[in-house]
Amino acid sequence: MIAPSFRRGVFFVVAVALPARAQTLPQDQGAVGTYQKLLKLTTTASVLHTTAHPDDEDGGLLCWLSRGQGVRTSMLTLNRGEAGDNALGPELFDALGLIRTEELRVADRYYGVDRQYFTTVIDYGFSKRLDEALDKWGRESVLRDMVRVIRRDRPFVIISRFQGNARDGHGNHQAAGLLTQEAFKIAGDMTAFPELEKEGLLPWKPLKLYVGTGFFGGDGATVKVDVGTYSPWLGDSYANFARLGLSFQRSQNSGVLRRTSGSVFASYRRVVFDGKAPEKEAGFFDGIDTTIHGVFAILGVPEPEGASDPIDAVDREVRKAWLAFRMDDPSACVPSLVRGMKANHLVIRELFGAAREHPALDEFLAKQLQFNDAILAALGIELSAVAHPVGTPEPSGRFAAFAQPPVMGPVVPGQAFEVRVSLTNRGKIPVEPVWLRVQRTTYGNDWPGTGETPWRVRLGEGETATERRAVTVPDDIQVTRPFFERRGLDENRYAVAYPRETGRPALPSALLAIVRMQILGQDVDINTSVQRREANLPYGYEMRDLEIVPALGVNVAPRRLIVPRSADGKDVTIRVEVLNNKEGETNGSLRLRLPVAGWSAEPAEVPLKFAHAGERAFVAFKVRMPVVEDRADWIRAVAYDGHREYREGYDVLKHRDLATSYLYRPAEAYVRGVDVKIKPDLHVGYIMGIGDEMPAAIAQLGAKVELLDEGALADGDLGRFDAIVTGTRAYAVRGDLKTFNQRLLDYAKNGGNLIVLYNTPEFVPDRFAPFPAKLPGNAEEVSEEDAAVEILAPEEPVFNTPNKITKADFDGWVEQRGSKFLSEWDKAYTALVESHDRGQKPQRGGWVSAKVGKGHYTYMAYALHRQLPYGVPGAYRILANLLSMGRGEP
Repeated sequence: MIAPSFRRGVFFVVAVALPARAQTLPQDQGAVGTYQKLLKLTTTASVLHTTAHPDDEDGGLLCWLSRGQGVRTSMLTLNRGEAGDNALGPELFDALGLIRTEELRVADRYYGVDRQYFTTVIDYGFSKRLDEALDKWGRESVLRDMVRVIRRDRPFVIISRFQGNARDGHGNHQAAGLLTQEAFKIAGDMTAFPELEKEGLLPWKPLKLYVGTGFFGGDGATVKVDVGTYSPWLGDSYANFARLGLSFQRSQNSGVLRRTSGSVFASYRRVVFDGKAPEKEAGFFDGIDTTIHGVFAILGVPEPEGASDPIDAVDREVRKAWLAFRMDDPSACVPSLVRGMKANHLVIRELFGAAREHPALDEFLAKQLQFNDAILAALGIELSAVAHPVGTPEPSGRFAAFAQPPVMGPVVPGQAFEVRVSLTNRGKIPVEPVWLRVQRTTYGNDWPGTGETPWRVRLGEGETATERRAVTVPDDIQVTRPFFERRGLDENRYAVAYPRETGRPALPSALLAIVRMQILGQDVDINTSVQRREANLPYGYEMRDLEIVPALGVNVAPRRLIVPRSADGKDVTIRVEVLNNKEGETNGSLRLRLPVAGWSAEPAEVPLKFAHAGERAFVAFKVRMPVVEDRADWIRAVAYDGHREYREGYDVLKHRDLATSYLYRPAEAYVRGVDVKIKPDLHVGYIMGIGDEMPAAIAQLGAKVELLDEGALADGDLGRFDAIVTGTRAYAVRGDLKTFNQRLLDYAKNGGNLIVLYNTPEFVPDRFAPFPAKLPGNAEEVSEEDAAVEILAPEEPVFNTPNKITKADFDGWVEQRGSKFLSEWDKAYTALVESHDRGQKPQRGGWVSAKVGKGHYTYMAYALHRQLPYGVPGAYRILANLLSMGRGEP
């Protein structure tokens, strides 16, 4: 693997891949970008900020530290937020974790975060207890991951968002606060996790630790920073600029941007384990000499003999660069930056050449990269590398600017294509490329066409050089996929395919383009990921990192199949999609592999024929199952292209402003027989909220489902439905639902069966329910999925027809019981069940029902939407009874 390499803590090969210019903010370019990079050169200060989930971070503080003070800023987020809700679509669990990872990376660009890290733990849902988090994750395993990051990043100061006690609320938050303190204490202990030394990670003891004093208070704060301060180079306050970044975490906040005026304080308390912490400090680096000379004192080692003059030269050239910097010509500071980079290289070579393990070396290596970045920004150097189909002509002539640019999809093993590299110099100082390297970042053999070749040109101000490279994807290449995965929801830690990647947000793009240049006699490197262009008309074209996909992708729907054992015939339809990603003619076949003797599929096999990439085949197999047991079986689909079999498909997680992710799944359908009955011939209307799989679950029970749009809510015939269900968080995202809510209440009064699933406080019962009730902003939830459940009204029809519902139907639930329970309700409602977490008062507001005129109204906050996609039998039985209440029945 070649890509960012770590020597102890610092990147020392300039091959850090970010998606190209599309992910570079204007504030990081030109004069303001150069200004901020000069700030970085003036200090050796470094911070690691720790949190539990994406969106927990103190973005305003991070932005103030990095963009306002020049601090090298990193963030360690324990998990990827897999158990959150998703305002973007139906993706949940691991798919949502990938989305939230990319959302955080976008936010990081606004915060100015230099490096983002994760541990291997998984968000298992809201938790109220610290001991639950430590038990599910494994205390030692999390500590190992955190110590690994601290030793890799080597920060001077650690700033924890959380304190590690009940004040933090969420059990994951408490764990993040507590384990940060424990990791701080042992990261410098040679006896702690000695196996990390095999990864080249030597002990590192940070100098200070701070913990947050809480989201809404600053009591006991040692340091208070006003992140509401206006930044002239950002054109906004640090708090507002960070909140703009936070707004890109749309899956959690629906893209809401809340701006503020005036002061906004970030408040943190110093933690000292072997003495008394000071009551007040002026800043996080009080008492720390963050000059480049101060590195040796910080590390407790003597400055090498003869080091003073070379280090003075580095410091002197940084000051000269500041004096030479001009807003109208940032490149004026480049000569000083080049001299500073040469002086810093001399320090590395002469003072540390024979002592590669010297503890101060990493700081000078980091400075070398900062010089490199400042020079690139000051000159406005731009590098792009775009993949094209072989032989694609370049647009030319008067109307070239209006020609359709070449597009290309993901590549497959064995495919040949071109990489077109473009290097532009916008500064006043000439740039001379020395060599171009197209470099794989994937594990496995080198790609034909990659490697290093000379590139000898001279670029003056405003000039561009281009180069083409023919590349072929190896036949044995691994496809683009996360390097971490788990086998099931019962696992709370990811297995990592490549241990050396542990801590990364994701693997870099499949290919990098790296150019070495000579600028005033100094080697300066620039790199970018190789990208491809895809159309998103009429909004233009989007650049995506180059991905590798299999020649055939095989997706099965539904992935979870519940078969009522009472159903006649037990025939089910399995729909298989085959996506062809390979150019040219492909011939093959598709069939199902059935798990039980006596089961049969019609057709038994289907021929496949594709002419070009992007074509899809959809095949419906009718599977006959004479007997279905109460157990898990799998129906598997296998495609064959004449060379090999394909047994996997993938979901493409592609959302606006986010990098594309691919989540692979076996091409199989989980099949389970369930003893469940439902009233025959039910017609159900479903009002989709933020996205869930409830309609498919309803259909599997044998009911007809119809999604209701605004027109149906406005003037459609609602009386034709036996039941109407509002989906998860529908009142938060469906303005039309609020507008026409009275029509739903009238439907219930006239004999309908209205079921309102889990909602957030945008659902105001006093306005939208038939009788008064309260759903506060801090509404209760029962987070322990195995919490005991008591049935309060066993005589109610919903517990008796058509299925007898007992406490056993709450066995085997995943993640949680439910969320956003009513706190108060009118006597017209009947509370149906009771449950509570350890130490929590009994909660009865999660499932209430009322008679409304001739019909029924149910508020159901128990998490059916999380149980049904994972085949929990009791959830299907409860859903069947809810739907079967039917029109006009008692």
